[in-house]
Amino acid sequence: MFEKAVILGLYSVTPVHAGSGAELSVIDLPIQRERHTGYPIIWGQSLKGVLRRAYEKLNDSQNKRNTEIIFGPPTDRAHEHSGAISVGDAKVLLFPVRSLKGVFAYVTCPLVLERFKRDLELAGFSPSINVPTVSEDEAIVAKNSSLLVEDKVILEDVVLKGNQQEDILKVIGAISNVSPIQIDEGRVAIVHDDIFRNLVTMTTEVVARVKIDAKTGTVQEGALWYEEYLPSDTLLYSVIAIGKPKKEINGLSTAEDIVEALNIFHGRFLQVGGNETVGKGFVKLKVIRDEKS
Repeated sequence: MFEKAVILGLYSVTPVHAGSGAELSVIDLPIQRERHTGYPIIWGQSLKGVLRRAYEKLNDSQNKRNTEIIFGPPTDRAHEHSGAISVGDAKVLLFPVRSLKGVFAYVTCPLVLERFKRDLELAGFSPSINVPTVSEDEAIVAKNSSLLVEDKVILEDVVLKGNQQEDILKVIGAISNVSPIQIDEGRVAIVHDDIFRNLVTMTTEVVARVKIDAKTGTVQEGALWYEEYLPSDTLLYSVIAIGKPKKEINGLSTAEDIVEALNIFHGRFLQVGGNETVGKGFVKLKVIRDEKS
């Protein structure tokens, strides 16, 4: 039984490849996506593994059993007891898209915001978010938006009518509360659900990779593949549900103790996904445990 929850905000500082494995498609190594929406995610099991490894490194001077109390024992001893936390999938909240004006936009949509509102409620928050209705040919932006070209917002090759609304500032405020990086309200645009789906499907980064033959110094035959990345400046969030530990170790006896232990991640940088040795996967974290965080 889970007693508490925290929100974990993740802001991509570099492109992130949380891979789903090889597929028979143009992209050999695609990123993880929801099956029914196509939205990018980072699976909870992937995120939990990264957090576990990072916690072990940050607490190398403490009893290693703290890690087992929070995250559960290693696989070979998983039958002994469960961990005290349940790590949810990291869902996309803001997706960066090229803009004719203002360089790039943070794009979101009503469906993403509705989910965000529900997840905040699940975590015990009382969000005051009024999710707007958006037509297919418009983008809701702030009064001081840096994206406007006269009265238009041009994202990639999509031209939308700029609808300036004051209420968007409340939405941006709720988003900023979970973001480890200050969000420029002038860059935020709320678009129609279908437009958002197309953008997160068609405008991720796709990179060609090759393997060099050490003997010849040229590309090894057959060693060309394509990888997909979540772009830098993507904002995601995850709900981490917390229960009472199954065992009491080093003062970790209540759900509140686990919340305090997880706060070690606040403001930290982690590497998520593959290609760590080529500088990919850096994200900054923020832990939000109550409305005043």
